[in-house]
Amino acid sequence: MARVWDNLREWYRDRRSRLDLFDETLVTRQANPFYLLGPMLYYFWLVTVVSGILLMFWYEPTPEGAYNSILHIQHAVPLGWLIRGVHKYAADGVILCIILRIYRMYFLGEYKRPGELSWMWGFAGLVLAMISGITGYLLIWNQRAFWAAKTVLTVPVYFDELTAKIPVIGERFNLGSMIAYLFLGGPAIGAATLTRFYALHFGISLVLLIVIEVFYYRTRRQRLNMSLFPILVFSAMLVYISWALPAELGRRADPNRTPLPILSDWYFLALYQYVKYTPPLWAGLGPGLLIGFGMLVPFLDRSKGRRPLERPFFFVVGLLALIYFLVFTALILFNIAVIEREPPLVLLVTTVVLSLAFVWEIRYRRRQARAAAQAQAAPPAPARAAAH
Repeated sequence: MARVWDNLREWYRDRRSRLDLFDETLVTRQANPFYLLGPMLYYFWLVTVVSGILLMFWYEPTPEGAYNSILHIQHAVPLGWLIRGVHKYAADGVILCIILRIYRMYFLGEYKRPGELSWMWGFAGLVLAMISGITGYLLIWNQRAFWAAKTVLTVPVYFDELTAKIPVIGERFNLGSMIAYLFLGGPAIGAATLTRFYALHFGISLVLLIVIEVFYYRTRRQRLNMSLFPILVFSAMLVYISWALPAELGRRADPNRTPLPILSDWYFLALYQYVKYTPPLWAGLGPGLLIGFGMLVPFLDRSKGRRPLERPFFFVVGLLALIYFLVFTALILFNIAVIEREPPLVLLVTTVVLSLAFVWEIRYRRRQARAAAQAQAAPPAPARAAAH
């Protein structure tokens, strides 16, 4: 047991020394825009935190005052519209940079040794950024945000179907309802929910900021490895977009009037369509399984190659996830869902594609094993005669 613990500590020390949170060790590759994603992520995150702190001066986290304080920021506070717009679009930039960076690391096999810990931090960052996004979304207290939060908080309740099957425990505890109640602070969305979401939205950024700053202070690394020119370009883009497309305000939240369709920020739309398609229990389990797969993929993928076609199964899984993200997002935007026909079709297509990918992986590995065996069995090449 002591040996296992020592190996784990050695593994952690080695990976921590190679940790690459914002592509700070890949500066020489920045001619490729995909290697600018790390510093762009840090830059957008910093702008989001600073603009968020400014908004806190005027924001009132109560159901009665939240919407009015946003109105005040938008129309009465000098440059309030700009601060709010920059906060919203920089947060979108954070999510976009994380997603693109995650896909870059996935398809290029950057999660393989020694990048496991960098990948896990990046994936955990995506999950935390999405939680921060949905908690921040409710703070506007408009119709769209209210009902989007209600839909998300319905998902944990589906776990009750699973815990109900556990003898004794299932009769006394409803795990899903307990999770939902913890976030709601009561039986429905209200003042306690807003307080909890406000604390989570602020707390996630604060804790992450402290952890990351301590890491960079101790390692003496440079956080923002990017020249001044792209920083000026991104800053100008944020200001222009905030002016051209002011951050949405919408109508004040009305618990008695359900909007159709219920929509949220762009990165949650695919999840909404998935929930529409899926039986309740799987709607609750699916996101958890996806997060588990994402965190553990460096240890599940035992192939030696890094190129996509050298690890067929994982390549197909990533491609399928990307296609479903895009297609489900489009379907929810256009409110398209034939519940009787499409869910079984999606399940059938997923099963067939993953089965074929698995067969492809097995056949590829066998070919590689045969080629290695033939190379070992081949007689050594005759030594070249020495020149006289």
